[in-house]
Amino acid sequence: MKEVVIVGPGGLGGIYAALLGDQGKCSITVVGRPGPHIDTIKKNGLKLTGRREAIARINAVDDPSQIKSCDAILYIVKAQDTQSVLASTAHIEVREFVASLQNGTIKDELLCETFGRKKVIGGVAIVAGERPTPGLINWTYDGITQFGELDGSTSERVDYFVGLCKEAGLNTEATGAILSATWTKMVGWIPIGLYATLARKTNADIFSDPLIAAGYLGMVRELGALAQSRNIPLLDIGPYLVASWTQGTFESAVEQVMQSPLANSQTTHSAYQDIQKGQTTEFSACVAPMLADAQARGVALPAVQAMYAALMGLEQTL
Repeated sequence: MKEVVIVGPGGLGGIYAALLGDQGKCSITVVGRPGPHIDTIKKNGLKLTGRREAIARINAVDDPSQIKSCDAILYIVKAQDTQSVLASTAHIEVREFVASLQNGTIKDELLCETFGRKKVIGGVAIVAGERPTPGLINWTYDGITQFGELDGSTSERVDYFVGLCKEAGLNTEATGAILSATWTKMVGWIPIGLYATLARKTNADIFSDPLIAAGYLGMVRELGALAQSRNIPLLDIGPYLVASWTQGTFESAVEQVMQSPLANSQTTHSAYQDIQKGQTTEFSACVAPMLADAQARGVALPAVQAMYAALMGLEQTL
């Protein structure tokens, strides 16, 4: 039985841990901060509600030094915690692969620096959930999960893990364009978070409001221009039909945006969840590198820059 370590069993990581653990075809160990959440998982298992009901009896540790080796590691922590988490888990001997389902465009390079490029596969999760209480995960949305080799090739390790996730009940597929998938998610995800945190809106609120949808599309097209400057083709993935939204007239694209599945969803952006809890978001770790890259390449991101600055100002008051 494969040994899989999931670092970060929160609103997103807890979904994968609970589903894979409940399936019973691999051994799951979650690594989290000391506190009630890990303590509850140790005592009562990890409970999943929402799209599926399950209680997964899995291993849980709050000290990464207890783990010496495993077959695979999934990193699903907030982007701002990546460096510290990698430092505390770099000692683990990984037999097959490491992957990140975190947000951001530099996450895979950070994994490569720690474990070597041959050990890293790319991952993208367009999945939503929240942790309302310790030991409980509410799964609210399953867009798609993708895994792929960084060089675009096919591999047995990717196919195996995709199959494992599918059997566990996740909408999962292998892709030969994981870099494009990563950028596509960020181009679609970042503007939602900026509006959600600053306007106190749910995802449905954002996509169903014509004025906000137009502002959202403007930022999507700004970030799309940055991807284009890097020769990264954007895609249509899950609710983020970014390739379509960055083409054609602005008016017709706004109409397409408002037809996204998110316009009728019950989901709340993870950054907005952080603000509601009085916590800082991961946008500094996700957006700041993209803004620096845009400046170096001479790509203007005026709306993204302005909204990001406003969010950073809000975070200073928390």
